[in-house]
Amino acid sequence: MNNLTKIKIVCSPRQAISKLSRGGVPVYGCEKQGAYFTFSVPDNLVKKVFAIFESPCYNITIERKSPFLRFKKFCMRRAFLIVGIAFFAACACLSNAFILRVEITGNGAYLAPAVRAELYSLGVHENMLWRGINKPALIARVLSLPNVVFCSVQKRGSVLYVDVQTEEESAQTADYSPLISDRGGVVENIVAICGTPVVKSGDTVHSGDTLIAAYSVTADGQNAPCLAVGYATLSCTASLSYAADSESEQNLQSAYAAAALYAGDGAITERSFTVKTNAEGVVYTVDFTYLHTISINFD
Repeated sequence: MNNLTKIKIVCSPRQAISKLSRGGVPVYGCEKQGAYFTFSVPDNLVKKVFAIFESPCYNITIERKSPFLRFKKFCMRRAFLIVGIAFFAACACLSNAFILRVEITGNGAYLAPAVRAELYSLGVHENMLWRGINKPALIARVLSLPNVVFCSVQKRGSVLYVDVQTEEESAQTADYSPLISDRGGVVENIVAICGTPVVKSGDTVHSGDTLIAAYSVTADGQNAPCLAVGYATLSCTASLSYAADSESEQNLQSAYAAAALYAGDGAITERSFTVKTNAEGVVYTVDFTYLHTISINFD
């Protein structure tokens, strides 16, 4: 038992046990040590034992307090230390429940603005209560950034670490500019993997207009700088003249081929032509609509 106090008294064992028995005090570990008789009693009966042997002739003392009383005394003497330790432990546990800092590591750390923007879009930011994160979604978004080949997410203490690895030879090649339209047209489709699209399908844009801005809107409505990643497809119109010696099907196809060459990789969706005669022959005028795709940090 841990709550037994050991008492030492100058008295014969028979007399001591007889007195204790009449007082209803149970005793443990009785031992005769010369003129002394030692025994153990429960902590709550120590005062009663001293009352039984209150006569000075018994010379009674406590030889060893119980472990419980020693621990209690230890705690009372070091109350401030224990409170300090408890307070420190509570602060440590509380800080682990928060995200106080986000660290972007790896050779892809130069993509930190874009990675932070993805974190913000998922509702994770500094100085917030940690409720977990959709790791697969974050990793998928980070892997879609230019040249990223590996991503891992780990929380240690109050710090969230996002390790980003990119192809060594391609590091530091990302363009942090917004996606700017290089010609006028109507937006057919716009995809922003990272960044914020500022136009939508059906909008008419002109050369120099911003299509995807290099920032991301956080959960609290703030604009966080990030990498613009994505593409836009524009429906553009153009007119091209083609001179020929005479009007023929072959020359018309050559005029159409010149329009296709002008459109580049974009598909021609509509076309029409007119033909006029002049002194040198004929001039075909081809009016056409074609699709033009422009992108930024997107291969």
